[in-house]
Amino acid sequence: MNFLPVTEFLDGVDARWGVPACECIVARDHRVLYRHWAGHMGWGTESAPLQGGEWYWIYSCTKLMTMTAALQLWEQGKLGLDDPAEKYIPELGALTVRDGDTVRPARTTLTLRHLMTMTGGFTYDQTLPAIQEAKARGAGTLELIRALAREPLAFDPGTHFCYSMCHDVMAAVIEVVSGERFSDYIARHIAGPLGIGGVTFRPEARELARMPAQICWHDQRREFFLADKDNSHQLTPDYDSGGAGVCCRAEDYLPFLDALACGGMGANGARILAPETIELMRTNQLSGQTLKDYNDTMKPAPEGYALGLRVHLVEDRFPRGEFGWDGAAGALAVMEPTRRLSVFYVQHVLNYLPNYSELHPALMERIYAAVDRR
Repeated sequence: MNFLPVTEFLDGVDARWGVPACECIVARDHRVLYRHWAGHMGWGTESAPLQGGEWYWIYSCTKLMTMTAALQLWEQGKLGLDDPAEKYIPELGALTVRDGDTVRPARTTLTLRHLMTMTGGFTYDQTLPAIQEAKARGAGTLELIRALAREPLAFDPGTHFCYSMCHDVMAAVIEVVSGERFSDYIARHIAGPLGIGGVTFRPEARELARMPAQICWHDQRREFFLADKDNSHQLTPDYDSGGAGVCCRAEDYLPFLDALACGGMGANGARILAPETIELMRTNQLSGQTLKDYNDTMKPAPEGYALGLRVHLVEDRFPRGEFGWDGAAGALAVMEPTRRLSVFYVQHVLNYLPNYSELHPALMERIYAAVDRR
């Protein structure tokens, strides 16, 4: 295997895309094949170079852990995918829908599958009055989601796809079902069994000191600016965002992806999901209008959306059945079960669409070429 083209690519992402720091790890069948980091801790080459083991906000790559948690509880018979969400959070049984200038009762019942597939009718508008009011009183996860239930949905559950706070709602359901705080559940039932130590929802000073600068693209000015190291999705100090809350090192997230790529079993022999559950997890759930919405707004065909992650639906330059997701600052998680391959790439560049349309595909093409080369 020749990973030199991957190394050259990673060393060039700053010059080509303005990405000041990145790291990539590739594993196959529980064995790390490749690891490389490039760039600097600050925004500019005058700052200290990366040493490896830096901490990053992985944003929506958190969703893979949230879906794993939900499916663990499903395997245990503690929840059903088509259960009404109000079974666990009663406030979700009186939802309304904004219909033009009016608000009316929802015509369909919100289910857990709707939450897992982003068809629940929620949005990512965190300026909603109920959210702001809950933030002001420092609400925790379940309390804030109960407040969110007062806001009208954008559409009736199940009728459209909209990337949204659905997985934050799912985190609150997980709290109710498990009786544990969501971040504690992740630590005890996913990170702990896999022997992962560096996953947190609340990085402390020592982690922040090892966190590369976070920059953001400004669409109107067509330039980057230096952002702070906060995560806007962590709405209060007591809120665990199931959609975007995890901060970790690349070497601590990769074992989780490796387990999903290898039928649910980690390198240490710990099983976090059954192989059949992994198959369900990566089976496309959308069709008709919902699939059209997804392809129009998130990932173009031939991508489908399964239980909280994308899945590649044809065999072309990428393998059929490849699955994963990405994050708001450009993190990328990919699993390919035929090769038992897992890839984690991480950076800190917010609001930059070329992360997804250009950088990620170009990186994966080089990784597959390296892995498949004899």
